[in-house]
Amino acid sequence: MNANKILNEVQSRHRAVAAPASHKKRSPIVRIIRSVIILLIVGGLSLGTIFGYKILAAGNSISTAEQSLLGQLSDLLFKSGNRLEGETDGRINIMLLAIGGEGHSGENLADTVMVASIEPKEHKVALLSIPRDLYVQVPDEEFYSKLNAVHAYGESKKKHNGPQLLKKKVEDITGLPIHYYARFDFIAFKKIVEALGGVNITIENSFVDYWHKISFPAGTETMNGDRALAYVRARYVEGPEGGDFRRAARQQQMLIAIRDKIFSVQTAFDFTVVNKILGSLSENISTSMQVWEMKRFFELSRQIDTHNIKSAVLTTGTRGLLVGDTVVLGGVPASILKTRTGDYSEIRNIAQHIFDDGVAKTIDDSKAAATSPEPTIGPDGVLGGPTASASPSVSPSATKPTIEVRNGTAVNGLAKKVSDQLTKDGYKVIATANAASKAITETTVYAPKVTQADDAQKIAESLGGSSQSDFPKEEAKTTADILVVLGADATE
Repeated sequence: MNANKILNEVQSRHRAVAAPASHKKRSPIVRIIRSVIILLIVGGLSLGTIFGYKILAAGNSISTAEQSLLGQLSDLLFKSGNRLEGETDGRINIMLLAIGGEGHSGENLADTVMVASIEPKEHKVALLSIPRDLYVQVPDEEFYSKLNAVHAYGESKKKHNGPQLLKKKVEDITGLPIHYYARFDFIAFKKIVEALGGVNITIENSFVDYWHKISFPAGTETMNGDRALAYVRARYVEGPEGGDFRRAARQQQMLIAIRDKIFSVQTAFDFTVVNKILGSLSENISTSMQVWEMKRFFELSRQIDTHNIKSAVLTTGTRGLLVGDTVVLGGVPASILKTRTGDYSEIRNIAQHIFDDGVAKTIDDSKAAATSPEPTIGPDGVLGGPTASASPSVSPSATKPTIEVRNGTAVNGLAKKVSDQLTKDGYKVIATANAASKAITETTVYAPKVTQADDAQKIAESLGGSSQSDFPKEEAKTTADILVVLGADATE
């Protein structure tokens, strides 16, 4: 569709609405306004015509709103004074989610779920990451799943229904109205980073993703698309950077870095870069925003003070909101996260007051169950403050690891009895469950981390079993440092 055709259709549409019954001569003011509109249309489409059309085409292709290209153009011209949903109330909430996409196993599982809130008048932004392993009831259904599977379930029912179903669940968890969503896959993420010429990331603590065998030394580096994706996906990491919670913090860091690069002086006026970014969006990103809303969102985003961004990550640990557990999903044991209170009240409190300074009080562990005070948001953005566990795989105690006990026998209550004894010995047992088999003969204690080998050996000796470093393939993963699988010998 060329510029003249679009112009003629727009003029025809507005003549049909605004044409007077009589053929009176138009006033000079009307002619001037008409000329300005024509110039806007032609000018908007003719940054060489191609650039203007590409903006509209890209925006139209990623928007799930059912509106024609012509309708999007009309809105851009005549809705410039409109406000986004939530803007007049002082807060806009957007759900950001990432999926693997085509070519990845579990391509529709939500790899990342985050709520970005904007206070337009104050030019503030807050980011709240919600763990994908949070155990939730699927909206409008009787069964439960991990949060990441809600999107996949919705998408299996109908295309573009995944974000809508997940949006409903996130609203339930946070107590916030989610005004918009934006979904992107790994390909889109890499293309955007590449189009920007890479992004600068400062790594405070060196770490190694031992699953993918990728090292990230401390310091500042410019990451390309592949490395940036590996950085935000790194999960199997030992030490303080390990686990899903630190991973969520890295994702927030990357999001801010991308935003800064997009709105840098060099990028903002480089149409070549903008064209590359637009080209990367069309097939791998979708959003509920219409084109005029994207434009308004772009305007607000440029005004954000990056030094005034608040962020929070839901965690386990002595001051965290979550606890680890194991349940059976799809017939196999699965490690999940639950709220410590059994409801979403604490999460909703954090979500509602995330912009407030001193939003939370420090939790006294001995009184937490009785008083349910709010957790502290530490300077690193992790709920629970600097003393909270940064990861479900990192022990909240400096001397004792976390443990999960699974019963591999037909003796009911055996895991609970052993759990009680380990608790008396000073260990932190975070979950009990059944093993994959009830016919295990020998008790085995598994400790994948070298630093937990001594504890695993002591526990194995106390139970009359053995210890190993290799995790059993038949067992579901655990969020604990050590997994105890009880055999028939433990009944003695």
